[in-house]
Amino acid sequence: MGKVLTIAMPCYNVERYLRRGLDSLADERLADDVEVIVVDDGSTDETARIAQGYVERMPQLFRLVSKENGGHGSAVNAGIDHAQGRYFRVVDGDDWVDTDGLVRVVELLKASDADLFVDEKVEVDMTTHARTHCHLPAGFRLPGVVDFLSVCGDGACEAFLTIHTLSVKTELLRLNNIRLHEGIFYVDLQYVVMATCYAATVQFAPVEVYQYLLGNAEQSVAFASYAKRYEDHAAMVRDILAFADQGRFQGPIAQYLDNRVRLALHTHFNIALIYDEDRARGMRRAKAFYSWLASSHPRFERMVRSRYRKTLALHYLGVDGPRLAKMMGR
Repeated sequence: MGKVLTIAMPCYNVERYLRRGLDSLADERLADDVEVIVVDDGSTDETARIAQGYVERMPQLFRLVSKENGGHGSAVNAGIDHAQGRYFRVVDGDDWVDTDGLVRVVELLKASDADLFVDEKVEVDMTTHARTHCHLPAGFRLPGVVDFLSVCGDGACEAFLTIHTLSVKTELLRLNNIRLHEGIFYVDLQYVVMATCYAATVQFAPVEVYQYLLGNAEQSVAFASYAKRYEDHAAMVRDILAFADQGRFQGPIAQYLDNRVRLALHTHFNIALIYDEDRARGMRRAKAFYSWLASSHPRFERMVRSRYRKTLALHYLGVDGPRLAKMMGR
């Protein structure tokens, strides 16, 4: 019957973490139904050699694809290109999975025909090792496959549709030519937005799978990293704005898409006005982007105008990333 699930593992210089991730996948219970494609994105350390060892030990389960460095989006694109599984998901090279949980999800996928399959993740602090289990909201512990239109407008659902919790039918990705922007960070949101908008059905499973390592100061979601990679985030936001303004979707899906883009814009103005320690630079960036948004995507400018002004006020009050996080109860 072929593979049920392809797991693409984008890797760039992750020799320090890779064995943990691959060990969590190197289970005989997965060998018949899962393929793990380790995409070595031009690493200069021992990443490829470590991955090759797993390929030699369990060739039915592991494959290695080596390519020139092109960024996370390029590695995900390569994974989609090489995927043989009916479903596709991403596990980054510095993260890992709960093996028993993944085994359970694969059994559920065998019986599912949903376009999207959503499970649960755990956030692990790399310093304290504290674990935060991100449980599915009670309203989404639904039996079987449901119509995506029936849940896509719920904010709790939107927040839970992440690259870490999502398996997507490979055919859906290919038929709709889902390709991520290469050479930049922050394409996770682009992937989720584009893949989910084409979905007709979804299945939720309260099963812990993804183990997401947090706390690295160099992580792309750290405040300083956001400011450093501002142009990458801007490129991603421009991509999803263009996607939204093509007018392909109607009704609840269009509203869902608008909401995802609106939240991305909120984050973008936070990066410029709140996260950037160079306050003058952040102000210049925010004003330039807002001016561009007003001229290129006026519908979205109107949608975020009030929030933009509030973020400006926080900027003038000296609010920074940690203080905003505290204000938001994070």
